[in-house]
Amino acid sequence: MSYYNTCPEYGAHLDPGEECDCREERERLYTMRKRQADIYRKIEEEEYVYEAV
Repeated sequence: MSYYNTCPEYGAHLDPGEECDCREERERLYTMRKRQADIYRKIEEEEYVYEAV
C-alpha cells in the first residue's frame, strides 16, 4: 500500500514529507510576467517618444 500526500490545488501526488510548491511557482510566474509586461510597456513608450521627435 502506497503512502503519499495530494496537492489540494491540482491533485498531484507528493512524496511523504514533500510540500507542494505550485502556489509559489504560480506567484513566481505571475511576478515574472508582470515585469515583462512593464518592460514591454516602457519600450513601447520610448519608441513612441522617439517617433514623435
